[in-house]
Amino acid sequence: MSNLINSIDQVIQENDLPFEWSDKINSELKDINPNKKLKRIDLRKKSFVTIDGKDAKDFDDAVYCEKDTDGFILQVAIADVADIVESGSEIDKEAVKRGTSIYFPKKVIPMLPEKISNDLCSLVPKKDRNVLVSKIYLDINGDIESYGFKEATINSHKRFTYNEVEYLKNNASDIESSILDSMNALEELTLKRLKNRVERSALEIDSAEPTLKFDNQDNLSKIHIPKRLFAHQMIEEAMILANICAAKYIKKHIGYGIYRVHEEPEVLKIQNLKKFFSLKGLSSKSFLKTIELINGFIKHVNKDEGNKMMNILILQTLKRAQYSTKEIGHFGLQLKEYSHFTSPIRRYPDLIAHRLIKEILHKAIQKPNQEKLEEVLAELSSLEKRAEKSSRQVVQQMICHHLKQFVGDDFSAMIVGVTEFGLFCEIDNHYISGLIHVSDLRRDRYIFDKEANILKGRKTGKTFKIGQKLTVKLANVIPEQRKLVLVPK
Repeated sequence: MSNLINSIDQVIQENDLPFEWSDKINSELKDINPNKKLKRIDLRKKSFVTIDGKDAKDFDDAVYCEKDTDGFILQVAIADVADIVESGSEIDKEAVKRGTSIYFPKKVIPMLPEKISNDLCSLVPKKDRNVLVSKIYLDINGDIESYGFKEATINSHKRFTYNEVEYLKNNASDIESSILDSMNALEELTLKRLKNRVERSALEIDSAEPTLKFDNQDNLSKIHIPKRLFAHQMIEEAMILANICAAKYIKKHIGYGIYRVHEEPEVLKIQNLKKFFSLKGLSSKSFLKTIELINGFIKHVNKDEGNKMMNILILQTLKRAQYSTKEIGHFGLQLKEYSHFTSPIRRYPDLIAHRLIKEILHKAIQKPNQEKLEEVLAELSSLEKRAEKSSRQVVQQMICHHLKQFVGDDFSAMIVGVTEFGLFCEIDNHYISGLIHVSDLRRDRYIFDKEANILKGRKTGKTFKIGQKLTVKLANVIPEQRKLVLVPK
């Protein structure tokens, strides 16, 4: 078995991830079918398209955009999973247990069986599919004027990858004109929304995870951060709009929302970040608000490619986004109301939002108990955390396997963590950190200054602090523990 398969199996076991479908679920799957009785608006002639990554199979969103003299009409069609997966069914119970799909290199543990996620609900091209559509009217500046939700049927006219959309700009001759018109309108709307994003001071931090490429034997051949394209922003801004409308719509009808919330960072963490950047020569006195301060630091980091690793420090300052019925707002996006509605194939909170919206549409609202729902959302937040951790563990383990061949070699690294027992250093271009144990910092005895977050030599006064560059030697690699042992040069 390859290292990749072994690593995934180990992580599944370590985190107790459910990955099999029971006989009851397989039995339910045989009888599962879209609801033919439901009256739906026929949008099959509208030029909806999907835009996803090259390897995507579960297409849960499609977009169609028109521009007129008053502004824009954006329609975001989302797979109508609630139409197929009944609340309380065996499939639904298993989906709650999983909470989210988990993505590993070359493998996915889906939240819903593949018959649903990759077939019946997936908005594959040239196939009729049932959807829940968010129809959003925006003015000429790209601000929301009104919106509505409806159950509909679409037939995706084309499946684009992000790269294909970029290529479209100069090579559009073989694309039907109605698709081109929609894409051009969406491009124009995106530019307006990006301007809006800057005006409301939304964070633009680079938090992309490394992507791994493998050869035919599942050996790691390349580690890279995927390039962010304008096509990514087109889809992201369309989804943000639909998620804002979902949050507002649910709140309007039941009094609270199924929110995706992101709290402000803790004061102490902000103070530490200020200290760090003041040592780098950046004054924080001119920034009045926390959001302005962090955006100022991000701009400083982005000026120089060599500073990019400092993004880690900014990310460490921020809190995790979570799910809640409480209107806390989203600090990172600088939005008051924001939901997750656009991925019900792979995220259970989105499916909850869909069910509520459909109940509102059918005037059959069974208002859930807010306290109980808050507990469910807290559990789903922790399942999301487990999924992210599991994905990261496999990536780290595969990078460790790759680095085994370089034991004894020297690397450039940056200190990303300081503790009383040593320094955590991230190796340049490998997106993984290892430990230099304090006992390997020779020629002095180093003491941890908790207040300043540094290690300081007793005799020499030499200090080690976060952000400092070092040359390190890779002394040992233990892939099964995702552990690198480093020593200073």
